[in-house]
Amino acid sequence: MNKLTMPTTIFEPSKKMGMIVLLIVLVCGLGVRFIDLTDPPLDIAATRQLRSALIARGLYYPQAENAQEWQLEMAEKQGRHSMIEPTILENIVAATYRIAGGEYVWIARIYSSIFWVLGGIALFFLVKEMVSTDGAYLALTYYLFVPFGIVASRSFQPDPLMTALIVISWWTFYRWYRTSTWKWALLAGISTGAAMLVKSTAVFFLVFGFAALVLSKEKIGKLIRDTQVWVIMGLSAVPVLFYHLYGVFVVGSLGRQFQGRFFPEMLRELKYYLLWKDAITIVMGHELILVAAILGLLFFIRKKELGFFLGIWFGYILYCLFFTYHITTHLYYHLPVIPLTAVLLAGLFEVLIKYFKNKAVIPLARIGLGIILLVGMGGGYYLLQKDDYRNEPYYYKKVADFVGRESKVVTLSQDYGNRIAYYGWIKPKDWKAFKNNIQNPILDSEMDPFEEYFREFTAGFDYFIITRIKEFERQEQLHDLLYENFDIFEEGGGYIIFNLNRELDS
Repeated sequence: MNKLTMPTTIFEPSKKMGMIVLLIVLVCGLGVRFIDLTDPPLDIAATRQLRSALIARGLYYPQAENAQEWQLEMAEKQGRHSMIEPTILENIVAATYRIAGGEYVWIARIYSSIFWVLGGIALFFLVKEMVSTDGAYLALTYYLFVPFGIVASRSFQPDPLMTALIVISWWTFYRWYRTSTWKWALLAGISTGAAMLVKSTAVFFLVFGFAALVLSKEKIGKLIRDTQVWVIMGLSAVPVLFYHLYGVFVVGSLGRQFQGRFFPEMLRELKYYLLWKDAITIVMGHELILVAAILGLLFFIRKKELGFFLGIWFGYILYCLFFTYHITTHLYYHLPVIPLTAVLLAGLFEVLIKYFKNKAVIPLARIGLGIILLVGMGGGYYLLQKDDYRNEPYYYKKVADFVGRESKVVTLSQDYGNRIAYYGWIKPKDWKAFKNNIQNPILDSEMDPFEEYFREFTAGFDYFIITRIKEFERQEQLHDLLYENFDIFEEGGGYIIFNLNRELDS
């Protein structure tokens, strides 16, 4: 190569070197997620993670060797949860418990991390074909090392798997768009159907982008006659359709899950949009990244594919306008934005590289990606080490042991009672926190006078365990009623237990 000739890629053009670099990035991305692997799953979305842990426990113990009778009975009770998504990850984890010979909840982190990295491989090849090899390395590095993603992508919930399948769906659908072969048509249909089955909210990140891409491929009349299009649609829709028909009309509980998700009155409040902006900024990593992603959308390198990402972005906006409450309170609802941002950053990066191609920016870009990799590893180590939850299991087991497993318990406790349920091996009835008492009127439920409501709620229960002391003090009616009417059974650092069977003399 002439010394004056600038390389066209950041990395050496040899396939071998490219694969080595790709492997290093993937291994580092997986390795950072294994830091502090055995810390309890309380770092993010603890309520949701513990729900999955309780379901996995319920699936595991009926077939566990040497399980005690009380464990079988309690695990079965704890494993009963209202139907939301298929318990795919929970079944995989429970099966691994049986192979490992014990309930090691951190196993779920390994699976979620692997799923996320597999999604990264699909992202790399998508961006490589759609933008460039340079952009592919940048997109993958961002996807694997954005701070929120490091923590959220290893959580015990369906979202990491769903997000990975979304990316795989983008890639396989794009390959079908470019090749029109049956191989890619089948893979696109299967991966899209799998993504929506894992969690139906995936539809917002798939349908609109796919529609825009396919409409740019052929005229509608020809598409209607295309057998491959119908096969993709069938494979995509049938699994999730059957699951929801079963959940709504056979089981009956799935229909209730659609309540409490759409609050149109929030759309009239400026606060809602500010919270939305704050949430997406946290997930993306910085406000400047949000700006860069928007610029990447505006100046995307290939105009035909621009419609694809405009469709995905449009679907995301609809998604946020529908899930008004959850997108401002549950950050993991924005998890699919990470791979979307990664692609848009790659598009912007490619525009900048082409603009500056006659200047010495390619060596700087190579150094910059290396720095991002190192900072990502160091930042991930800090994020995963800064909070230690290892004392939590002992604490909640101790509190639960005061009342025993045979007692019927009401709790005002962390994670809607899931934390004390999982670590204390009890099945509590959760007393709604203050913010949910505000939410209830939105759901059109009328509250009885407080004491009457309390008596009805706690009828037949033996103890009321409080571990959310500040929340207890905020709920003045509950606070006063318990102190004025019931004996304190046990009290200590961060907990109060009232004996509902021993009322104080009037």
